[in-house]
Amino acid sequence: MIILLESPLSFKKYLKFVKQFNQDVFCPCCGRLTRKHGKYEKTVHSKHQSFRIPIMRRRCPDCNKTFSLMPCFTLPWGRFVNHIYEFFGRWILEGVPISQLAEGLTTSSVSVVSLKTLYRWKHRFYDFWEKWWIDQRRQWASEFQEGEGVLSFYRRGIHSQEEIQILISFFFGRKGSIPCKGRLFSLINLRQSFLHR
Repeated sequence: MIILLESPLSFKKYLKFVKQFNQDVFCPCCGRLTRKHGKYEKTVHSKHQSFRIPIMRRRCPDCNKTFSLMPCFTLPWGRFVNHIYEFFGRWILEGVPISQLAEGLTTSSVSVVSLKTLYRWKHRFYDFWEKWWIDQRRQWASEFQEGEGVLSFYRRGIHSQEEIQILISFFFGRKGSIPCKGRLFSLINLRQSFLHR
C-alpha cells in the first residue's frame, strides 16, 4: 500500500529529507503508529538524468500491513517524474501530435519514450482528465449556487482554457495560487491520489 509523502520536489532535497525523516506515520487502516521497515530503491527519470531514490517502508504492528512512503514528485507505477507527465498532458491539450512528443519529453541519454507508451499515457490522461474535470465542475457548482453563480460564466460563453484555469484555481483554494508549470501534477497528487491505479 502507498502513503504519499509531502516531500521536496527536487532529488537532492529529497535525499536530505529521507536522511532526516523522523515523523510519526500512522496506519491508514487501523490508525496505529507504524514502525520502520527498511527501504528499497526506485529508478526515476527526468528529461536529462536518471536517479535512484530511496523509498522508505513502514509496517503496522497490529494489522501486519506494510506501506511504502512514496514522494509526491513520482507516481508509484511511474518511471518518470510528475513534471514529465504534466508537460505531456499540457501538450496533448494544446493539440501537439504524439509523434513530436518523445523528443520534447526525454533525451536519448535517459530513456526515450516509445510511441506505444505515449498512446497509453494519452488514453490514461484523458480518462483521468474527464473524471477530474467533471468532479471539479460538480464541486464548483455546488459551492457557488447563490445568484447567477457558475451559470453566468457559461452563459457568456466561457472558453475551455478559461474554465481550466478557474477549476484549477478553485481546486487549490482561494488563498493558494496555481503552482507553476512542472509542479502542478505533484501538488494535485498530494491532494488526491492522482492517477493511482
